Amino acid sequence: MEQLDIIALSHMKGMTPAFLKKNWQGLVSATSAEDFLERIQYVQKETLNANRDLAARIIQKCAHLGVQIIDVSMPSYPAMLKDIGTPPSVLYTLGDVSLLDRVVGIIGTRHSTNLGNKIAQRIGEYFSEHLSVCNGLVEGIDEHVFRREGQITKNVVGVASGGLDYGNTCSTFHAHNIAEALDAGGLVVSEFDPDQKEDRFSGIKASRIQAGLSMGLILVQSSVDGGSKYTISEFSRLGRILGVVQYKDAQEYGTDVFGANRLILEEKEHGLAKLAGKQTTNSVSVKEIIPISGKSDYDRFLKALGGNHNEDKGLEEQMLTIF
Repeated sequence: MEQLDIIALSHMKGMTPAFLKKNWQGLVSATSAEDFLERIQYVQKETLNANRDLAARIIQKCAHLGVQIIDVSMPSYPAMLKDIGTPPSVLYTLGDVSLLDRVVGIIGTRHSTNLGNKIAQRIGEYFSEHLSVCNGLVEGIDEHVFRREGQITKNVVGVASGGLDYGNTCSTFHAHNIAEALDAGGLVVSEFDPDQKEDRFSGIKASRIQAGLSMGLILVQSSVDGGSKYTISEFSRLGRILGVVQYKDAQEYGTDVFGANRLILEEKEHGLAKLAGKQTTNSVSVKEIIPISGKSDYDRFLKALGGNHNEDKGLEEQMLTIF
């Protein structure tokens, strides 16, 4: 099936990411949109041509912006993203798509503290030497993961909560971070059409993409009711490795701003279920929960992911000034 038809189908009534995932085999093997609609016995076919026109405009806009479109039928579609319950059938990307090969998510609150920011900088610096580091590129912990002393971390993957005409669809602050990440050779992805503006719900939707792309996830700092819970909730269903910053020596660690960290580390799967608003742990599946208190835990987390690391005494000493 042509990419234009896949985009058109994704805009038809009822063609939600969850529905299309259930029918991906048919979507990929169908010869055309009409063939696919016939297979699933879809009756409201009269909107197909209008949606094809929309898809053509989207493809044209992407070409103008330099946006690469990756649909689920392509080998370059991230395999790990397919594991979430509602993966998008189409991803829009700007930058180096090879950064999707090995991704670790590093996330936290927008309302970060100086301590949280310093930890985020150290963790971002360390893991960007070995893997791609992913988050939403918003203020707070996200920003400090990829920026330190005015320098942008390499190997950044950002998940935008608006379309990739980001100067017109995202907040000024968010657009600035996106531009800096791209200038540093990074990658930004979005499931949204290029012209779609971010809103109060699009960030929640984007959080599941962060979770899906990440082979491992690290929570730096968050309260129990912070926005990080959406990414963690999705990630905790995927059977992957979760790292959680633990800094018992700091008085601040006992306050609300680290509430989600403590909940997970103290109650394990039950804490994850609580964050997700679930009564039981039936939907929780994590391979391992690793407390992160210092450089040795960075190494442990990386090894758990199957990564290699270089011993760097100077970097280790820098890490220990924070932990």
